[in-house]
Amino acid sequence: MVDMRHPRHIRIESGALRLDYQASAEQAQNVADELASGYSALELVVTIDDNVHDSLRPLPYGELWE
Repeated sequence: MVDMRHPRHIRIESGALRLDYQASAEQAQNVADELASGYSALELVVTIDDNVHDSLRPLPYGELWE
């Protein structure tokens, strides 16, 4: 079982746009699920991995995704 508080790297891409953040596992998964279900027309690619480093900013308003 994955610790949902474990920090994860989330990348959101669309064409030349690439956004990288760190978030809890729960936040990252909730964002990915919402973008996949509600924004398919935008052709977003969302990846979640463990490549977390100090220079990654926290996911904006991350607490809304808990």
